[in-house]
Amino acid sequence: MCFKKVFVKRKKSIKHYLWILRNEVIKKDKDLKKGDICSVYEDDKFIGNGLFNWESKIAIRLYSFKDEDFDVPLIKERILKAYQYRKEVLPDEEDFRLVYGESDLLTGTVIDKYQNHFVVQIYSYGVEIRKEKIFQALIELFDVKSIFEKNDFRLRELEKLPRYDRLAYGELDDLVIIKENGVKFYVDIKNGQKTGYFFDHRITRRKVRELAKDKKVLDVFCYTGSFSINAALGGAKETLGIDGNHQAIELAKKNAELNKVDKICHFLVGNAFNELRNLYKNGVTFDLIILDPPPFLKSRKELSGALRGYKDINLWAMKLLKPGGILVTSTCSHHFYWQDFLDTLNAAAEDAKKNFRIIERTTQGPDHPILLSMPETEYLRTFFLEVF
Repeated sequence: MCFKKVFVKRKKSIKHYLWILRNEVIKKDKDLKKGDICSVYEDDKFIGNGLFNWESKIAIRLYSFKDEDFDVPLIKERILKAYQYRKEVLPDEEDFRLVYGESDLLTGTVIDKYQNHFVVQIYSYGVEIRKEKIFQALIELFDVKSIFEKNDFRLRELEKLPRYDRLAYGELDDLVIIKENGVKFYVDIKNGQKTGYFFDHRITRRKVRELAKDKKVLDVFCYTGSFSINAALGGAKETLGIDGNHQAIELAKKNAELNKVDKICHFLVGNAFNELRNLYKNGVTFDLIILDPPPFLKSRKELSGALRGYKDINLWAMKLLKPGGILVTSTCSHHFYWQDFLDTLNAAAEDAKKNFRIIERTTQGPDHPILLSMPETEYLRTFFLEVF
């Protein structure tokens, strides 16, 4: 191949780290344009090919350690390898995150598989201008019913990309039924949050089901009810799910009916902070509480505000726990590291005047693999805390 060249001096001396920042570029071909493929050299040694965007803080996103094009054959090979890996680690599943960006060497690309419907999110300019190649690869590999682009999200702004949602191929069902750990869910791809469903919590949901027998359960930020329904299927006496999104709550009710647990699962539209205070004021307590808030932290600059938000929401949940109760609490903010989270939970527990032991920790499921060389690929952190 004959691509334009870039010479770099990386601050991170990790061979398989896939991002090269603007301030690490020391020389580049003059005619190199935004979105171009480039061959990258360090100390005159070839290190890989990447997609170039000088307007982004991440100037180069490596997609290969070989000299090869970002074309349909490579994309097909990467998607097929990603699919085979998912089938190895999730042999009974057909609904999952099919491609998780850098973790599958398809930088700037997320693909979720909902039966034969595929949702694509792109956060790289170089991939955006080649997205038809991704669609072609999917169509050649699978019996595709639809491809939907869910590109109305903040990360695209960092690459100076417009935000939009659109049907790229085929016909999209209003609601798609998927299965996860044997549980059925309706997914509203077009109108739902992110890609429509949060596959990343599959491990935590399974563990909640195992813990729920005979318990009274509170599910905060419940979205479409996945934790509530798993708890009910695990033998919970009753569950209450709270979310501020009316449309999500309506779908949660449908999901409860779909799994024949609508007599056990109850849902409430409301502000999570306000509703937790009201429950405490009314003397209501629970055996098992799940907290799965949206990210309070988008960068380390926002840490102080995020600490207050995470402490406050966990404090109220802790106050609502019965003796021996369990809190399953999560953060999906990459920049809120394990120790930050632990320190915040300690502070909340002190104010709640309760003592806890850590009985479990979980992270994102195996369809969201974490690269050893790229800590950025880990973002989901969950603690299971038991009052004692």
